[in-house]
Amino acid sequence: MRVKSIMLSGLAAFTMSGAATTGVAMAQHNNQVESVSSISEADRERAEAILHDFVADYRHDPMAIDSKFGIKLGQQWWSVDVKHKERASARGRLTDHSFGPHDVTLKRGVPVEPTWYFKIASIGVLEKIASGQLNAGTAAMQSFGSDRVGVETHDMDGFKSTSGDQADMYIALSHFFTKGKPEITRFRRDNSLQTHGAQATALHMMKGFRVVHFSIGPQEVANDDPRMEFGQMPNLFVVTSGKATLYSDDGPIEITEGMSIFIPQFVKHRIVNDGDKPLECILILYGDNSDFAFGTSYPTYLEDLNAWHREYEFRKNAQSGQ
Repeated sequence: MRVKSIMLSGLAAFTMSGAATTGVAMAQHNNQVESVSSISEADRERAEAILHDFVADYRHDPMAIDSKFGIKLGQQWWSVDVKHKERASARGRLTDHSFGPHDVTLKRGVPVEPTWYFKIASIGVLEKIASGQLNAGTAAMQSFGSDRVGVETHDMDGFKSTSGDQADMYIALSHFFTKGKPEITRFRRDNSLQTHGAQATALHMMKGFRVVHFSIGPQEVANDDPRMEFGQMPNLFVVTSGKATLYSDDGPIEITEGMSIFIPQFVKHRIVNDGDKPLECILILYGDNSDFAFGTSYPTYLEDLNAWHREYEFRKNAQSGQ
């Protein structure tokens, strides 16, 4: 049986610029999907109704934070403005805090002030996200920056995203486009997206870490491409079922269900599923590729982050959004 090669390093990569993506059928074998250049009036009304539903839910989402961003579908624009509301109790205990209702507005048109925005490939992608068949984080997965995916992030002209803006984007990606408390994400091989060749589903995205479910099929190889056999970010693999062989700096290691494997930055790792069942894992990516691409290492990032925490004072009686 021919062994197929796939790549796992940086599974859930996002870019702040690049081409867009598509539609109703998400890519099954790669991320090259076509995005629409225009939509009908009926599709615009349908999209706006879906976005209003997301806004209504986000007003009561405990994870909502202050942010301003745009949404673009075809030639249509909307702007979203979020003002977080949080109130502490008289005793100041976190368990007594109330979150929301937040001030969340959706307006038709290009954002008045340049900002970052989500570009959605088609009404089909938005409908899949709204129905729960696909989450926005999965639709945004890219193997490489040139991939065209269902949800992309871009900067408007005159705006340059910072690392903090990317942090805001991850929160919106994970929570604005979901509904309910708790928020449910379903994952399995037949409703995932193939990125780096792996069948993957984004479970949760934040700046400090991203959580992904992935599956490596029988006779598939992860990170067989030399460009992808190590990464800038530490990875934690939690094996939930199946078995495979991990080839790393310490040689071959059998990995099986009930095992976790922490792989530091720039440690080579190649996974061969030489069995007859899929290898199912939860992958946690620490940090963000864009933070480390130009010289800062992950340990240096942690030192800077820890230095910030030493100066941070918890706001026990903070009254936000009064």
